[in-house]
Amino acid sequence: MVNIALIHEAPIPTWSCRQLILSFKNLGARVSYLRIQKMSIEISRNNGVRVHYGLKEVETPDAQVVRSLGFALSIEQFFRRIQALKIISDLGVFTINPIESMIIARDKFYSLFKLKENNIPIPSTIVTEDVLLAMEKVKEWKEVVLKPLMGSLGYGSIKTNEADIAYNIGKAFLSINQPLYIQEYIRKPQRDIRVFVVGDKVLGSVYRISYTSWKTNVAQGAKVVKAPKIPEVEEYALEAAKALNLYYAGVDIAETPENGYVVFEVNAAPLWRGFQKATGKNPADEIAKFVIEHIKR
Repeated sequence: MVNIALIHEAPIPTWSCRQLILSFKNLGARVSYLRIQKMSIEISRNNGVRVHYGLKEVETPDAQVVRSLGFALSIEQFFRRIQALKIISDLGVFTINPIESMIIARDKFYSLFKLKENNIPIPSTIVTEDVLLAMEKVKEWKEVVLKPLMGSLGYGSIKTNEADIAYNIGKAFLSINQPLYIQEYIRKPQRDIRVFVVGDKVLGSVYRISYTSWKTNVAQGAKVVKAPKIPEVEEYALEAAKALNLYYAGVDIAETPENGYVVFEVNAAPLWRGFQKATGKNPADEIAKFVIEHIKR
């Protein structure tokens, strides 16, 4: 029986994790839900590498599905968790998504660089610790969004066209040792497109529509409806996932009157409740099939 480790940090499996557990079990796999903080690696002088969960030594899985590394980590915790998962991967365990790729995707700025390097259209963006430069970018781009460098669900993102506001926000960020992530504001028709990619195919696309806010995150109240098949959008989504070496991803794309399509972000551990409701497709089933097929090759 195939042994799958599903890795998250929540004390109780999230909705998406529960969907994955069901999908793997339906394919005859054994699934263990593991909290990353309780996982430990021992490099033994006599017994090679041993994996511990709490006080118990556990069997090395056939695959590990990494859904979350946790939040508000110290740099030491972050590297410790990355090291543990990377060592398990280096033992020959199929890891989805690859640890290196998850790190790149989690860093919004570097992931945009990788997209640009692959000729994928992106918004103009800068990361700086200089509030005066931040003010100049507001003047140059007319309207900007200031975001946490590592964040999700749209939380903490602020839109402004005032250089003084950018200055005050910048000073607040820098006071807690956070750099300024500044992006030109891309005007879009009260919606963006979330494309779900698994392997080398697009599972589907949805519009995330907001009539009350410039943010189109589902967590911020956006409505989700099925989007039509748009070949150019699907091609950008596939190229973006490939550029970051992700086996599955949620790719956020805006349609703009001036610049055509622009890729905002690539999520290496996307949520999909809204996507599933709108399209009738369960990404958990496709992810589970992809993992099982890869193990059995």
